[in-house]
Amino acid sequence: MTTGITADGKHRFWVLDLLRGASAILILIYHSSNVFPIAYAAVDLFFMLSGFVLAERYGESLLQEGGRRDFIRHRIARLYPVYLVCTLLGAVSVFPLIGHLENWSVSAFAVSLVTSLLFLPAPSDTVLGILPLNGPAWSLFFEVVANVVFLFTAAGLEAAVSIVVLSAPTFVVALWYFHFPPGSVWSDIVGGFPRVLASFYGGVLMSCLWRRGFRIRLAAWPCWILVAALAALYSGFIFTERKYYLLLTFVAHPAIIWFGLCLARNERLERIATWMGEISYPLFLTHVPLLILLATHGVGHCFALRNYLGLGNTSWGGECHRDATPLVIFLLPLSLLAAQLIAISVQSSGRKLCLRWSPI
Repeated sequence: MTTGITADGKHRFWVLDLLRGASAILILIYHSSNVFPIAYAAVDLFFMLSGFVLAERYGESLLQEGGRRDFIRHRIARLYPVYLVCTLLGAVSVFPLIGHLENWSVSAFAVSLVTSLLFLPAPSDTVLGILPLNGPAWSLFFEVVANVVFLFTAAGLEAAVSIVVLSAPTFVVALWYFHFPPGSVWSDIVGGFPRVLASFYGGVLMSCLWRRGFRIRLAAWPCWILVAALAALYSGFIFTERKYYLLLTFVAHPAIIWFGLCLARNERLERIATWMGEISYPLFLTHVPLLILLATHGVGHCFALRNYLGLGNTSWGGECHRDATPLVIFLLPLSLLAAQLIAISVQSSGRKLCLRWSPI
């Protein structure tokens, strides 16, 4: 077998956990330094991984009696507890920026707090993004959109092919129109819908093909080659940036996932991969609030605000250097520690509490 088996009889694809954790770390470094300049593409990898895993987990049960109800309950339990804690952490980090960012006021903060708790974009148009209390959460809004579409289409091959065929060209057009992968801010939010559907249903399509036997068997150790390949691919680009980004999204990501699926089991590697998978979600949502807190207290202060927020829209001035080494040195271990604590104290217990309390 190429995968483990969970308690409910479903396959656990351990290499996907490893890729998810590695991608979260690469995004953290991307946000806090000038290394891995195209690691923003890891968000599209997350979408594809999500589509594959959900198709494998719920593809057969979703259309059965009570299947949609169970899907909704488990998705809320999986996403919301960690999201809630990290949104509140984000609120603490961005509150001191009131008055320093264009359109970012007390009223905008208050409205954003309400909309963020509902997983909805805030009406305020700022450089903080459509979910301004925690910037990376914009992708979770689109993840929820994809989950809603998946709720009604399930994991059928025809549905997956149809949505990919429709969304992929639309996404390419949006990419050229907005000049950058869209979805994170109000000015390009419309392009986020085909972006998430193209990758998410690319993952669903891979699941359909995987179940039909499109696979080979490989040893376990090449998992580190896949992680190294991901880091290398995100470290720079060939062609133009947009063309290279599309190459990552539609060629490199599916290839890395498929080879990862083919790797044999290895108990030691699986333990590492499972841990990285467990911390990936809280790591993704904690690192930007911690980045802003560190930056506003003098650690990598100027670079972080220029790099993440854009100094042209802030009241901070002064010379800015691209050496963000002090920020990365503090941010990475601090974020890993915070992610571990949230994974232990919130992720598991919060999921159980939601499943027990859920009125759905």
